[in-house]
Amino acid sequence: MAVTKLGAAERALIELARVALTNDADGLHQLCRRFVRRPPTETSAAPEFKAELAAVLAASPKNHTSPLRNDPAQEARPAELVDNEVSWVQYPQLERAPIYSAELADAVASLVNEHETPERLISFGLSPSRAVLFTGPPGVGKTLTASYIASQLKLPLITLNLASLMSSFMGRTGQNLQDIVTKARQQPCVLFLDEFDALAKSRDDNSDVGEVKRLVNVVLQQLDQWPHGSLLIAATNHPKLLDPAVHRRFDITVKFKLPEYDERLSYIRGNQIVRQANMSDEATRMLALISEGWSPAEIQNWINRTARHAIVNSDAKIIDHDSVDMTDALLSSAKAQARLWISSSMERRAELAHIIAVELGWPQRRIGDWLGVSHVTVGKDLNRSSNNQSTRGT
Repeated sequence: MAVTKLGAAERALIELARVALTNDADGLHQLCRRFVRRPPTETSAAPEFKAELAAVLAASPKNHTSPLRNDPAQEARPAELVDNEVSWVQYPQLERAPIYSAELADAVASLVNEHETPERLISFGLSPSRAVLFTGPPGVGKTLTASYIASQLKLPLITLNLASLMSSFMGRTGQNLQDIVTKARQQPCVLFLDEFDALAKSRDDNSDVGEVKRLVNVVLQQLDQWPHGSLLIAATNHPKLLDPAVHRRFDITVKFKLPEYDERLSYIRGNQIVRQANMSDEATRMLALISEGWSPAEIQNWINRTARHAIVNSDAKIIDHDSVDMTDALLSSAKAQARLWISSSMERRAELAHIIAVELGWPQRRIGDWLGVSHVTVGKDLNRSSNNQSTRGT
């Protein structure tokens, strides 16, 4: 029978037989746990199927030793997975995807699809990506994306507490890392390692002691032994600091960038404070324009900081959404950033002056005060902008 004609249940049985015949007990446990999480076919007896298979797994013999060290392997229980001072477990439920560029949205969706439909890859002798590297500046959504992926896959998200992991005692940091990965690999999950460059720094750096080099060897070992069916996500703001051998262990590298204008506009429009203020589309477009170079986290912090200041300093006796002019507060707060944005060229100043005059209807004196220039300069900018538009129109 052709592979393309096999149903989900038949493919699952073939994969089960393949893993079992290789005597891969750990792989067999991983595969069965995946079936408990997501049965291979739709059936009215799905709850009973999950319960029966979970009972079989619970009663199955365990390995006498852990594959990572010579200590007795412990049966994993969700409550004890890695929820301690070194890490914590979450079960995120994010209904909406974060705001992404088209390229980033495609990369994240593809990664989720790999793990949601692994049988397609298995039929070609492939498997879903096990280890993924997130790179990019702070505040661009790497941590949020890890939560979103875990939510889409309905898997627990285990986040490493780097501060608790690092130890001044010789060899203790590597041991802590081994402990966390040993426990995490015992059931399907998403393991998130933030600030990964602190764990996997290049071994060519002569300024580091031998302990750092030994830690990199531990990291390489854990990446090599990370099981199929789970996903390890490492994030770093400094990918160039990573050891080259560590780079090669990742199936995919997803690059996060600072948001472009359209992404910033979508983020500002979707902000709860902005929505409650009923801010005009013209004002949000202006804020998106001048926030060039800001990360989503910086935009969020700025909006929150401005809102807190406006609310606390309001003269209204009863504070509600109508008593605080949040639009005026945000535009006033954006004055310094607007002046910085226009400082690079007269063209930017003319563009922003035109938007404010046409879209918001501000008089030239108010525009000049906001931009830090005279109203005469604003008038010249508006004339120049109108002439440029007329020229482009012809």
